[in-house]
Parts: sequence; structure tokens; C-alpha cells
Amino acid sequence: MSRSIPTFALVLALLGPAGAHAAARGVTVDGDRITVGDLAPTMPRAVLDIDVAPAPAPGARTHITRAAVADALRRAGADETLADGLPSRQEVKRAAEAIDVEGLTAEVREAALAELPLGVSIERVTGLSATSVPPGGHRVEVVLGRLRRSTTATVHVFVGTKRWTTQQATLALTGVAKTPVLRRAMAPGTTVTDEDVHLREVAIDELPEGAITRTDQLVGKRLRTRQGGDAPLRRTAAEPLPIITRGSVVNLVAQRPGFTITRQVVAQQDGGQGQVIRVKPVDDDTRTMVVTVHGSNDVRVHALGGRR
Repeated sequence: MSRSIPTFALVLALLGPAGAHAAARGVTVDGDRITVGDLAPTMPRAVLDIDVAPAPAPGARTHITRAAVADALRRAGADETLADGLPSRQEVKRAAEAIDVEGLTAEVREAALAELPLGVSIERVTGLSATSVPPGGHRVEVVLGRLRRSTTATVHVFVGTKRWTTQQATLALTGVAKTPVLRRAMAPGTTVTDEDVHLREVAIDELPEGAITRTDQLVGKRLRTRQGGDAPLRRTAAEPLPIITRGSVVNLVAQRPGFTITRQVVAQQDGGQGQVIRVKPVDDDTRTMVVTVHGSNDVRVHALGGRR
């Protein structure tokens, strides 16, 4: 090990209490972990990325002791005496983006309106609370319960692909729903077109659970079972048209950070965009894999099955 490394610890030690006090100022981190570099950015480059401890929740604070840094250095095979000149404790704060109730309410309204039938508006949203998430942008997804004048909604706040927090809200709805219905009874397997659909006014409290609320949820889809005319439909009544058919050979793509694997597989069932189907490798028909349809010649790994 270079002689310059212990020299660093000696210099910090010579700073005495005043130097330690100056170094004790709060540290702010952005990520999920606290590293040696966060606590002592002037240490040798070779040790800066050594992990010390998990970061607190966004907006929260924690304290890291000198002993914790020494332990981290020792676990990584570095010179633990590098920590000797550090303050006995350092306060670490996790950077955060604060979302107040007013802002979250506005985002929930926007997301919910995209799911509600035409003719239905939101009088008020209650039950939400302020929250904090890591900086860098977030998005809100709303899952509506059965539509009623007072509707329960599950609110998910995502940062990137990670669901960061979940809350329950109550939406007070008003208006008369204009929902797409079939003009006449139609047989299973029929593809629904614009000419087959019209909007019908339905009281909010009369809509079935999981009702189709938008025309694009029905038009261009294939009916699973026979459906009557002029009645609200559930979303399970129709499915996307298959873009991959049973027996076709398609590309299976498995992506991990830094690399992508592609192999050919045989579809074991029809599948539409976004649907989950089973496939088998062309060179191993004893192994079944569960995948998601991503395109007409492209499926992505969903889960792995055992031998059948």
C-alpha cells in the first residue's frame, strides 16, 4: 500500500479538534448508499467508492460514526487507520424532492381523469398526505376501485421504475358516465370496430367493477366471450389481437445491465401486445418460459419455468 495513504490519516489527526469540528458539518447524499467518498471526499481515490451504510429515507437524517467508516475500510481490505482523523460522528441527510398535498392532489386528478369515463368529473380528492422522494423526477399512477360517487383510489408514486410510496385516496365523483357499449350482441372471437360501438349514458353507481370506460379499451380488441348489446362491459370482455401466433418462431430478448442475450423460441400460444405467453427454446422443448409480448417478432423475459 502507498505510504501516502497513512499520511492522510496523520494530517487529519494533526488538525486537532478544530479540524474535526470543521469536518463534522452535515453531508447530503443522493443515492441509496453512503460511501467513504461522501464522508471524506479527500481520501485516496482507491477508497472513495467503499460502501459504508444504507442512506436514510429521502429527507431523513442519520449519523455515521468514525468506527463505522473504519469497519467499512477493513471489510474492503483497506487501511482502517484512514478513518482516525475523521469526526467521531457525522450527520448524513438524504436529498429529497418534497411533494406537498396540493401538488400530489393535482397529479392524482390528472391521472384519474385519464381513466374515468367521459362525462365524469372529480369534485374533490381527500386522504392524501405530503411525501418525499429522491430527486430526479417522479410520476404518479392511479388505480381506481369500483366506480361509485365516492371511489377509492390507490396512488403509486414512482421514481424511475421503482415504486417509492403508495397511498389511499378517496375521489368524490360527479356527472353521468358516457361509456362505450356494443350496438348489438356479438359472438366470441369477433374484432370490435368503430361501427360496432356507441356511447351510452350510465349512472356512475351502475357501472360494473372493472368497466370499460374508454372507446380505445374496446375498439380493435377481440371479444373473449359472447357479449350482449347496449350494456356496459368489463375490461376482461375483450383482449388485444394476437400479434404472435402459436407455433411461430420469435426472438426472446433478455436484458441485464451491460449486456443483452437473444435466442429463438417457439410460441406455445397466441399473444397480443403486452400479454404474457409461454414459449419454449427451439433447441429444448422440455423447458417452458413465461414471457411478455413486446412486438410481432419480439418477446421479453417475464419469469422462468422449470422442466415440464
